[in-house]
Parts: sequence; structure tokens; C-alpha cells
Amino acid sequence: MRVQKEFQVSLPARILVVDDERVLAQNVKSFLDRRFPEVRVANDGRRAMALMASFNPDVVVLDYELPGENGLEVYGAMLRRHTGPIGCVMITGYPLEQIAQRANTMGIHFLLNKPFRLSELQRMIDRSVEEIRVC
Repeated sequence: MRVQKEFQVSLPARILVVDDERVLAQNVKSFLDRRFPEVRVANDGRRAMALMASFNPDVVVLDYELPGENGLEVYGAMLRRHTGPIGCVMITGYPLEQIAQRANTMGIHFLLNKPFRLSELQRMIDRSVEEIRVC
């Protein structure tokens, strides 16, 4: 008999994935689509900001190194434009200690090094959703 693994359904939340690595972004979206009601993808900061006008995400999964700007700049612009709290899980190939202090100052408490486990990403998103719901 084959045993299927069940996946955990997370708290309802809208998720925006911002990463210029298209395959990674689509893989993350496919994984999150089974757990969250609405997941969108942008492959650069400009597209992410355009999506903010019509899609108010609860949490952004944001790559640190994007074409032309870094994820901290994009997140700062999102905070200025978004009306309520917005959580963030920053993903990066850089050593975390290089960006952790600046990220923390901006309110980003969840950082993941690439490559990462999708289950770990889900846990961080769940914690971020819980954090913004307390605000």
C-alpha cells in the first residue's frame, strides 16, 4: 500500500513571489498554489510594483538580488505604497549576515538562503502571516 504525504494548508493569505529566476519563481508558485488562495509572480521590482495596484499581498517572497535594484529597495517602495501591514520572506544567495541587519531594520524578520526547502519557506510565510495579523 502506498502512503501519500498530506500537505499542510496554511492560513488564508495572498502571496506575491518576486524573483528573476523564472523557474524557481514558478516552482515556488506551484508549491504555494496548493496552500494559499491567491499567489502571483513578478520577475522584477517594476512588475511587482505594478501588481501592487491591483493585488494587495499579505506576504511577499522577495529575492534580494533583482535586475537593477535589490529586494530591500523594492520592499521599501512596497511599504510606502501599501495601506496595511505587509509581511516579507527574503530569499537570497548572499550570506545572510550581509543583509540581515538592514532587512531587520525594515521589518523583514524571515530570511532564507538559496537553495531552500519549500517546507521551510511555507513555515516562514505562515509565521509572517501570523505576525501581520497581530498588527
